[in-house]
Amino acid sequence: MRNERMYRLRLKRKLSQKQVAEAVGITQSGYAMIETGRRHPRKEVMKKLADFFGVTVDELFFNEDRGQSS
Repeated sequence: MRNERMYRLRLKRKLSQKQVAEAVGITQSGYAMIETGRRHPRKEVMKKLADFFGVTVDELFFNEDRGQSS
């Protein structure tokens, strides 16, 4: 299941998957797999992504209504 919150935050900032991936030190394909829900990231990557988007890890990955708001 796609991480809607991550997807919307990325689009809101008008960034490509590659730009976000480079900013947090992962590959574009790795980022794409996380955003599309095909891979669950390591804790360190979760923290970097949350910091990058300015939200908590819980908000980005565990909030039940993550697809409802952005």
